[in-house]
Amino acid sequence: MALSGLQIYKLLPKTNCKECGFPTCLAFAMKLAAKQVELDACPYVSDEAKESLSAASAPPIRLIKVGTGDQGFQVGNETVMFRHEKTFFNQPGLALRVKDTEDADTIEEKVETVNAYCVERVGIDMTFNAIAIENASGDAGAFAGVVAAVRAKTKLPFVLISDSADALKAALQKEGGQKPLLYAATTENWEVMAALTKESGASLVVRSNDGLDELADLTSKIADAGVADLVLDPGSRDLGTSLAQVTQLRRLALKKNFRPFGFPAMVDATYDDFAKEAVVASMFVEKYAGIIIINGYTFFLGITGYQHISRLIRTYPNPDEV
Repeated sequence: MALSGLQIYKLLPKTNCKECGFPTCLAFAMKLAAKQVELDACPYVSDEAKESLSAASAPPIRLIKVGTGDQGFQVGNETVMFRHEKTFFNQPGLALRVKDTEDADTIEEKVETVNAYCVERVGIDMTFNAIAIENASGDAGAFAGVVAAVRAKTKLPFVLISDSADALKAALQKEGGQKPLLYAATTENWEVMAALTKESGASLVVRSNDGLDELADLTSKIADAGVADLVLDPGSRDLGTSLAQVTQLRRLALKKNFRPFGFPAMVDATYDDFAKEAVVASMFVEKYAGIIIINGYTFFLGITGYQHISRLIRTYPNPDEV
């Protein structure tokens, strides 16, 4: 059960030091109860209080880690509605799509290009964060073979895309134990996907095919099954609907503390038109995807399209001006 502001206040040091950015500990407690700040903002809270306040201090959007080591990345852990209100501690992850139906030379070229690709802005190197490998063939063996071939060429984490748990299990055996993101659990397969996710230690995308009510039901069931690290895909490929859904997910998580939606969102921004892909990806960096999959037309174009995405990631304009 969530704690009230007064209950939280009793566990704080009551020094009114103002180092958290608020005039009193009570004011800080009220903001913490509303999940508008993080407990780490208080420099003097005791370990015992941290343990007691763990639920109250949990961010409304869960922190999800994909990959391991220096090549891993994390998304989520956000506490404000509009991203320009707070610097991105965890910028959205960009993943390049590779299909297991593509020829070996094309796949190798894509992977090598992603490995080498880097855009510098104000002293910060912008790169791709992951490779999304799709089981377009429907063949588990072909899928696993491509996963093995790509892993031999890169240390980047993977998003493994298949509705077949058997195909994902075969791919996981070739993936190298780098904590991938599995895509996706649906109403048809969520039980077997949840079991595979727990067994592998991966994270799991939950995809709805029938709107947000279905998505909330799915995430609740999967969380009850013991899978904590989830990413949400509302499922729509219509641009206006997708934007509305992702915005609603964020609003319900942040403003209403609706736990079934307290996870980062994923958006498929793949288009054959490189200009549209760049614009859509940029829009979802701002509003409000945690992971964005693109085809690669943007970065094969050169620096222009991807620099626009990178600029948005780090300069956080007012969303009303985008």
